[in-house]
Amino acid sequence: MNLTDYLDPVSLERPPEYLITGDNIFGKNIDIYTPDFQIKDLDQYKLILLGVPEDRNSFNKGSSLAPEKIRAQLYQLNKHDNAIKILDLGNIKQGNTFTDTYFALKEVIGALSSYNCIITLIGGTQELTLAAFQAYEDIKPNINLVTFDRTIDLIKESVKSTAESYLTEILLKKRKLFKYCNFGHQVHLTDKRNIDLINKLFHDAYRLGEVRADISMVEPFVRDADMVSFDISVVRHSDAPAFINPSPSGFTSEEACQLARYSGISDMVSFFGLFEVNPKFDNNLQTSNLAAQIIWYFIDGVLSRNIEVPSGDNKNFKTFIVGNSDLGQEITFYKSLISERWWMEVPNPKDKKPVVISCSQADYKAACEQEVPTLWWKSFQKLS
Repeated sequence: MNLTDYLDPVSLERPPEYLITGDNIFGKNIDIYTPDFQIKDLDQYKLILLGVPEDRNSFNKGSSLAPEKIRAQLYQLNKHDNAIKILDLGNIKQGNTFTDTYFALKEVIGALSSYNCIITLIGGTQELTLAAFQAYEDIKPNINLVTFDRTIDLIKESVKSTAESYLTEILLKKRKLFKYCNFGHQVHLTDKRNIDLINKLFHDAYRLGEVRADISMVEPFVRDADMVSFDISVVRHSDAPAFINPSPSGFTSEEACQLARYSGISDMVSFFGLFEVNPKFDNNLQTSNLAAQIIWYFIDGVLSRNIEVPSGDNKNFKTFIVGNSDLGQEITFYKSLISERWWMEVPNPKDKKPVVISCSQADYKAACEQEVPTLWWKSFQKLS
């Protein structure tokens, strides 16, 4: 396929939108698809930026303006110390209908997947996650998805998939989803039936207060994720006003950047999407600036990746075996002596070889207290 058929190049002739001054800023240290730039040798790029100006299937009209506003702020931030090759591929062309845009996004992600790059998507509205997920279904046997959202976008009565119900397609109709987790939902905004359904399907959802009490709990989940979808409405109104119906509660800007960095550090994450910024409601580009910082810290996490493969034969890991009388079997844990991260084995009834999943020290301590870690139990149920 010819990528340029689906893409609009970045235009840099827009002062004061793009204040690209100095040699040490982000925009001067990446490659940018402009009208005179030839797209080639994509395998040289570690990370690709891609905007999708689409909001026609959502109530949050105006979020289609976000890619250009966020890009303008991102380009002005300082470059990262450890350089990787980054390409800004511009924007997906808006189709005649929103479904045409979804198709184009799915095709582009499918094409980019062969280059083993990390895709950072700037939306647009969050149901674009579904198009990206469908692209991943063509290239991966199982998919782990993490979302950051103030509510669970799962409305079973919905006739069509929208930004408020796209998870219905992924959780109830897509067979390649293995693990799903949402972080940051607010119970006063979330239908309890949706939480009950998440639990029934052996997936996870952690409310805002739980995550803020110990933000590090997010790390094991994103460590196993293939895709991360970040809805800006999960950030409180005072820090991110650019949303049609913002909430006074939510993560702080600093916490949002920490969550993005956790996502970047993950060895597995190859898709990070940021959605729902609506510049029509912004205050002095405050939310666009925060969105740019979120992307910057995701990239900073990518630069800090340390690929680790836990096993009993690896001298960089310490093995702990914990017996459990209720299970009638042992649970094997691995702790990295380098990063101090934890993993555990879950038996796979369909295969003699167990599955190794990320976990936390708290899971190990629970097992030592003869409790079956929730993450172990849910993973076992899905494997069964």
